[in-house]
Amino acid sequence: GASGGLEDPPSMANSAMLPRVSRSVLLLVGAALCALSLSATLLSPPSRASGVTAKRVAAAPFLVAQAVDLDGFEAEGIPASDLDDDDGFDEVTESEPKNGDEAAGDSAAAMAAKPKKPSAPYVPWSERGVQYWLKLFDDFATVVVHEYKGELLLLLVASLYALNYVMGSRRNEGIVLEWANTFGLQHDATVYGRNFALVGMDTKTSASEIIFRESQSRFKCYATGRRHLDWAMTTLELRRRQDLLSEAINLFKPQKDKLVVEVSVPDASMPPMVFAIVRKKLSKAFASDHKDIKKFAGVVTDPQAVLAASKATSGYVWPKKKLVVFSESKEVFASLASESALRNVFDHEIFSSRFERHFESLYFTSEGPVPGMEPAKNLLRFEFSLPRDPKRMADLAPLMELVFHEVDLVGSLRLSPETAKKATKRRKEVEEELFKESLQQRQEEAQRRREEKYQREKATMNPAQVAKAEEKRKQKILKKSRPKMKMQR
Repeated sequence: GASGGLEDPPSMANSAMLPRVSRSVLLLVGAALCALSLSATLLSPPSRASGVTAKRVAAAPFLVAQAVDLDGFEAEGIPASDLDDDDGFDEVTESEPKNGDEAAGDSAAAMAAKPKKPSAPYVPWSERGVQYWLKLFDDFATVVVHEYKGELLLLLVASLYALNYVMGSRRNEGIVLEWANTFGLQHDATVYGRNFALVGMDTKTSASEIIFRESQSRFKCYATGRRHLDWAMTTLELRRRQDLLSEAINLFKPQKDKLVVEVSVPDASMPPMVFAIVRKKLSKAFASDHKDIKKFAGVVTDPQAVLAASKATSGYVWPKKKLVVFSESKEVFASLASESALRNVFDHEIFSSRFERHFESLYFTSEGPVPGMEPAKNLLRFEFSLPRDPKRMADLAPLMELVFHEVDLVGSLRLSPETAKKATKRRKEVEEELFKESLQQRQEEAQRRREEKYQREKATMNPAQVAKAEEKRKQKILKKSRPKMKMQR
């Protein structure tokens, strides 16, 4: 009142102080919350998940930002030092993740920092001569060999196998065609043309139509239309030249190309006989592989004495050290070892010089069919080795003539009554032996089935029933073992 001015009312003074006090309080609360957040972040243990720590640290700038926004208001009565964020803890900083563009830029920079190989200078097409292409191929081959050694090895093996397959197949086909041109074509200039009315399945004379391929190393020729035979099957069993592995084995264990002629003879043209002429080193295996040789034939111990008994053959020498003769009787051997066969093939001098390398065996049997051979009851089988050089196929001509000569000998052979009687008697004995063997096998099979049935029934019985069944079985066995008594009147 002394100044004559008017004083503000108390209510209005208090209302002017409220905004200043509230701003100070809010500033203090914000600073406290920021400090608590930072201390909780620094003092808390590291979390297993890195994302949790990142969230806690990221929350701090938000709180600080709120406090800074309030810094625009002046707080009366509060020193500026109290508003500092110095609470004894260091500030936690963490690098922010870079976005995709920045990461790509860093990787590109790192790649650019690496040293690059100097690129070859560009050569125009007009200047690319032979040396350029040779160098280019050499560089390419160097890279391929260095990077793909296993693949190159497999490719090399496959290429060799394919090349050997083509060349081996053609070589075998050449051998077959050479044999067909020499012996198989149906005209008077060949052995088959003179002896058969039909060679192959038709009357055409093409070599490719009379030979039938079973595989790349096995070929057959069918012929018929001749006396004393039903049919003849000629098989050329050649080396598996198309197989690279077989060729590798052949280097250590050489194999031969074989010619097999199998002739089916009708019953009226063949007497009962088992006869064979085999190379000496193959004789034991041959006898063990042919059951009829064991049952009916024996080794002719002195072939020369048999030949000397006949005037026509006494002047020839049998190659005893090279060939073994299996015969059911000496009469059969004397009849089939004719003067013509000895003169052209089996005489010691001729055989040793010309046919020892080609002759393997001849085998006649009336007790077929023989397992592993053509199905025929009466079978004549001739086995020869082909020449190494197909151009020398004509060397087999006397052996091919021998086939038809022996067919005629067998067809015209008539055994003496004594020899025929012995042959018939021996076959009856063998039939009885076979019947007894089959009967014994059937009995053993029946006994085995009864035993199995008894064991199955025994498994379902209790001990008392088992004891009773055993006693019954024992009595039955004793009853069978007792001799039967006959009543005499």
